[in-house]
Amino acid sequence: MKFFYDLKNLIFILLGFSIPISVAFTNVLIVVFIFVWIFEGGFLKKFSYLKSLYWVRSLVALVFCYFIALLYGEYHEDSTYVIQRISLLLFFIPLASSKFEQSTYRYAILTFLFTNLLAALLSIAINNDIINPIHDYISIISSDSSISAFLKYNYHNILLSFSSLLAFALFTKSKSKSKYSSLYLILIIIYSLSIFSEAGRAGQLTFNLFFIFYMIYFLNKRVLYSFAIICFLIAINFSSYKNSGVYKYRVDNLKHIVENNGQKKNPKAIEKDIRYLFAAESLKLIKQKPIFGYGTGSFSSVFKENVLSNYDFNKHKTPHNNFLYIFFEIGLLGLIIFLSLFYYQVKYLTKDSSNIIHLICLPVFYLFLMLFDSYLFVFTITIFYIYMFTIYSGYKINNKKFF
Repeated sequence: MKFFYDLKNLIFILLGFSIPISVAFTNVLIVVFIFVWIFEGGFLKKFSYLKSLYWVRSLVALVFCYFIALLYGEYHEDSTYVIQRISLLLFFIPLASSKFEQSTYRYAILTFLFTNLLAALLSIAINNDIINPIHDYISIISSDSSISAFLKYNYHNILLSFSSLLAFALFTKSKSKSKYSSLYLILIIIYSLSIFSEAGRAGQLTFNLFFIFYMIYFLNKRVLYSFAIICFLIAINFSSYKNSGVYKYRVDNLKHIVENNGQKKNPKAIEKDIRYLFAAESLKLIKQKPIFGYGTGSFSSVFKENVLSNYDFNKHKTPHNNFLYIFFEIGLLGLIIFLSLFYYQVKYLTKDSSNIIHLICLPVFYLFLMLFDSYLFVFTITIFYIYMFTIYSGYKINNKKFF
């Protein structure tokens, strides 16, 4: 029915607004979309299409592995936590089996970019004491976002980092076609001012590395782009290091940890950086059960029993590395299925496309993030990836009506 079709298109656009500002609102939209998708019917046709997608098969297999892993292992203390978050991946299914207008993708991109622009501007104002944190004015906004606008600072910075890459991709495709293309560059500058004046190393690291990637890519194609990118990166990093105490502390602290094999800069610290501890001890424990792992939700319990540490493993439920986390709980088989999901998604995105360089940035960006924390189990980052993958899968980036 056209009513359901139009409603799904509207909800999809609204997700571009909700993801950067509200977990609660995003949850409501997801639930409404799923109900509309169910009432719409046509399940035989949808199932037939989904069955043809290899990445959907890997997705279902990964979720299935986590449910099977509930049946073995001694510990499942965090199983509810894990199952709730891994089940979010199933939202891929109603999105992948739905059709959207090209205009819906266009409006979704613009909504996402400009909502992140609002978040960046408000965050800059908060961190320069121009305004108070947003939760001082709107009580429903979490106090966790006191140094950013709406989300926790580390998720906020990641969304801004990817928004910068998306804006740059749109700029490179639109430069000769639209007099408004320079607006994308303005967006990148504003995003970067927020990213590098606040905490959130993941956003800062991905911003630098992926723009360096673009700089290398354009060396043989558009040298001016490469020159402009490297100049901009030097300027933003140097000025931020000199003028932002937060950024300087993050850089100096990370440098010290890397140079001293995980030892914290604080001389009173007894233990190494938590990521070093988790990586070393996880690998030792994985060797004992490499094929099937310790079972769903087992990580913190196994660590508490086997690792002597002052760290609170009730607070740290994951090893801050998604690859290790999956390997630890559902073993090598689960890790292979997990990697196959992204392998098939990359193949799906780049099939018959002239925009491979831009398209692969999305899955590679997400995979890179998961080296530093368990972002597969973070609602905001996972739903962001699902949403963007849907856009990247269906949007024809060369559409002349937009560029």
